[in-house]
Amino acid sequence: MEVLFAVLRIGYVLVFFGACFIIFKFEWGSEGKDERGQTITNKSYGIIFPLLPFGWFILYVYDDFISPIPYETYKLLIWFLVTGLMIIHALNLIVLKKRY
Repeated sequence: MEVLFAVLRIGYVLVFFGACFIIFKFEWGSEGKDERGQTITNKSYGIIFPLLPFGWFILYVYDDFISPIPYETYKLLIWFLVTGLMIIHALNLIVLKKRY
């Protein structure tokens, strides 16, 4: 079971770095600098930005009212929240590039 979790962690990190590559390639490339690219970026950020405070709120409510979360687990959950949003942002960019 430990090996499976290690493989899943490595896979998640690789997906995260792939998402970062997609985001940075789009943002820093010529495609992200024109009007179409700005529209795609703004729509993607418009979808992702509200999810960060919502996710943080869910963690806060769970920690205060349901069950206390240990500090190490809280750090891990925040890490998953931020990296997960980066992955979703990259997926949004891919989908919106095909749509527009």
